[in-house]
Amino acid sequence: MQQSGLHKALNDRLKRSYQQYCEQMDDRYPRVMKTLPNLDANWVRLGMLLLQRGPTTIMVLSERLAISHPAVLQIAKRLKAEDRVADFRDRRDKRKRMLALTSKGRYDFTGFIAHQQLQDAWLDKLLAPTGLSNVLKAWDNQLVDTGSSGNLFGRLFGIEIVPFQSDYRSDFERLNRHWIEHYFEVELKDQAQFDDPQSTILDAGGEILFAITQTGIVVGTCALIVHDQTQVELAKMAVQEHFQGMGVGRLLVDAIIARARVLGFEEIILESNTVLAPAIALYRAVGFEPRPTQTTSDYARCNVAMQMSL
Repeated sequence: MQQSGLHKALNDRLKRSYQQYCEQMDDRYPRVMKTLPNLDANWVRLGMLLLQRGPTTIMVLSERLAISHPAVLQIAKRLKAEDRVADFRDRRDKRKRMLALTSKGRYDFTGFIAHQQLQDAWLDKLLAPTGLSNVLKAWDNQLVDTGSSGNLFGRLFGIEIVPFQSDYRSDFERLNRHWIEHYFEVELKDQAQFDDPQSTILDAGGEILFAITQTGIVVGTCALIVHDQTQVELAKMAVQEHFQGMGVGRLLVDAIIARARVLGFEEIILESNTVLAPAIALYRAVGFEPRPTQTTSDYARCNVAMQMSL
């Protein structure tokens, strides 16, 4: 009876805490899972398997997921309709049909798996103490603290800001291409920076920073572009859609500003567009002010210019 009572108390406490966590995520961070609506477990598992393996045959997917061929095809049909998966014939054996994630699919499932890994890491961290009461207290305190911090992942999951590495080059393009193509279109200067960030940004003394999770997934990026000896530009700031509104952008912007100061620049500028209201609100919050409207831009999409003295 005593053990049963303890189990019930533990179960009720965990349910309340988990419900509070879910409500907080739903209220404050509506983008977390909304990019993958109405996906059941097998659809998510298929997408994550394709993310890890790359193009994979229907037969292998069926074996790895332990579901029938028709079931795999049914999932693929739905994901194809949402432009998350494409199918094609194996070049070495035309009888084999293969599935692969599209750019949209890679983007969405990268964000999805990053969240799953961070949730696992959080639970592991909370379960580390040996005392059960300490675990439950830590869980409750984390939720309470997070409610006022405005930076869930900076506090709980240890999002780290790191400098450019060649392994992250594709993430620089992936994250920026997503928002540019969503609202505007990729321009020549964008493509040049995607193709060769080394010569277009880094070799001139600029920097590219990345926000990565504890499990090594890049969820944000931002560049510092040198104009002259006194002025630099904050550019190509992008955060994985699933992580927007969680303080990742603020971590990146703060880090870029800090680097500009350390390097001895006197002014940092940026260009944006009024459609990107959350980003502009962030820039204002850290101290950027409007620049003269007659400022010219290399980008057709820019109708906002801001500056900040360092």
